[in-house]
Amino acid sequence: MSIEFAQYVVERLKQCHVKYVFGVPGDFNLELLDYIEKDPELEWVGNANELNAAYAADGYARVKGNLAVLITTFGVGELSALCGVAGSLAERLPVLHIVGAPSTALQKNQSLLHHTLNTPTSFKTFSKMSEPLSCSQALLNEIAPITDFAWTDAFDKVVKDVLEQCRPGYVEIPTDAIHKKVSSKGLQNKLPHPHSAPPPEATATSLPANAGEKSAAEPATLSSTAQAPPSDDVTQHVVEEITERFAKASKPIVLIDACAGRFGMATTVRKLVEGAGIRFFETPMGKSMLDEHHPLYGGCYAGANSLPKVREEVESADFVLYVGALKSDFNSGSFSIAIDPQIIVELHSFTTTVGYASYPTTDIRNIVPRLIPAFKAVVDRQGKKEVHGDSFAEKKEAGRTESTPKPDGDQIKHAWFWPRMGEWFQDRDIILTETGTSSFGLINVPLPSTSTYVAQILWGAIGWSVGACLGAALASKETGEQRRVALFVGDGSLQLTLQEIGTMLRRGVQPYLFVLNNDGYEIERQIHGWEAKYNDIQLYDHQALLPFLAGKKSKVPYESLEVHTPKELDELLKNPGFNKPDKLRLIEVYLPRGDAPEGLVRQAKLTAEANAKA
Repeated sequence: MSIEFAQYVVERLKQCHVKYVFGVPGDFNLELLDYIEKDPELEWVGNANELNAAYAADGYARVKGNLAVLITTFGVGELSALCGVAGSLAERLPVLHIVGAPSTALQKNQSLLHHTLNTPTSFKTFSKMSEPLSCSQALLNEIAPITDFAWTDAFDKVVKDVLEQCRPGYVEIPTDAIHKKVSSKGLQNKLPHPHSAPPPEATATSLPANAGEKSAAEPATLSSTAQAPPSDDVTQHVVEEITERFAKASKPIVLIDACAGRFGMATTVRKLVEGAGIRFFETPMGKSMLDEHHPLYGGCYAGANSLPKVREEVESADFVLYVGALKSDFNSGSFSIAIDPQIIVELHSFTTTVGYASYPTTDIRNIVPRLIPAFKAVVDRQGKKEVHGDSFAEKKEAGRTESTPKPDGDQIKHAWFWPRMGEWFQDRDIILTETGTSSFGLINVPLPSTSTYVAQILWGAIGWSVGACLGAALASKETGEQRRVALFVGDGSLQLTLQEIGTMLRRGVQPYLFVLNNDGYEIERQIHGWEAKYNDIQLYDHQALLPFLAGKKSKVPYESLEVHTPKELDELLKNPGFNKPDKLRLIEVYLPRGDAPEGLVRQAKLTAEANAKA
């Protein structure tokens, strides 16, 4: 059976469980958008700009744990989105970037079109810019449709690579390809889920699957690589070696990091730690992947930027199963992880490292499930290992947890604010934090057992969280479950992407937007330029934002509030009406300039010292 190529794309996206499609219309993608708009299952979001659309796709992929789709127009549109796409590459999100391009005839004739650079290479330049940010590319203009499957196979290959590697992919579709008839047979071939086992080999057009997961001493490259087929013998050898190390350990721990979640291993890791009774910790990028109120949970570890008791316990362990490690500076306390490499087992998406030995044909998705029965056999033989240190849950049961401190005067300060917000959170909440005071403020606050925490620790683009909040809220809405979505963003970061609040109102999502008004870029001041004017911003009237963005004819419910004192905030958080997620709310929280969470102060010092080194 033959169908139009655009219809093939639509059907494939639906097979990948995509509902919301992000982007901005442009004349080279309009006919493709016709197919999305007329489809009863897909919904075109329509963002304020392409950068925000990329951020929204990123947030959608994080919360949904599956493919997100971004559509832009050639040149001006795709370049505007690239910062967001780069963040999805850095933090391993499966985002498919589809670009509507001029027709093959116009490109062949080198026509001087709008959105081009007025150079002989105009039609190749933009895809080349995206190439280092993509795990796979398909430029249909360069693929002669000799067979009925040429274009569909090329498109499917990119989607497959994106899902297997949890990285962005790029497809350029010229306008004359939209209505071309192609075979629909390819749709009978199912594509992998991001959490499925890896392929037997990687292609030469793909990034190394473990790029970005290497240690600071071995920076990842973006050159092409070949992947050897996985070996059951090697996998079994690795499992046996890891199990033997676990059996000999007296103080074993598990440290869970970002890529464990990207490849769907959080639930499996929980089964492992519970079955074997192993103490577990998380990194900032691994926060909330496991239950932070679990009796085996020890805390958040980020090297020198950890709580002293957490750091002491982690660094005194004699066996560390480091699952999905991503050792960026903010995720490791500026590379201050002090664990003997000889006792570390690192499980990555396409490789395993045991001490100083590397096994590149093994991976996290095959190793972790096999460790569950292997570790259980050790426990059945030896008994469970002694757990050193108290968990948050045990302290709470014994009445020894630190309660929310008393407010320091009439100002809302970080030392009180974040623990108080921790009390407000509920199970199933989706909590997003912006780079800066917000992401550091919640690091050591235990979140509800089944909450979802979303932060961009590695890429750290200010403004990302506003677009990501839209994507996260739509992913939640898609399930039909009424989950509260709470965003924490500084007044400076908000200015980069606040237009997307208008899209939230348009699309009927109802997050809580906590805007932290502390008069500028506080994270930058903490690092350098305490009184520098470049860290100042124009102060907006935040209470005028929602009426302005909603417009005079909007019937979407919204509420705008401001709190200046701890008493005002405490009363608001206790208000039953406020706790019903039945409208979009902007809560402007006034904090004093110069105040910051302790974790940010420590990290800022580490960063300043690192920046100053020759």
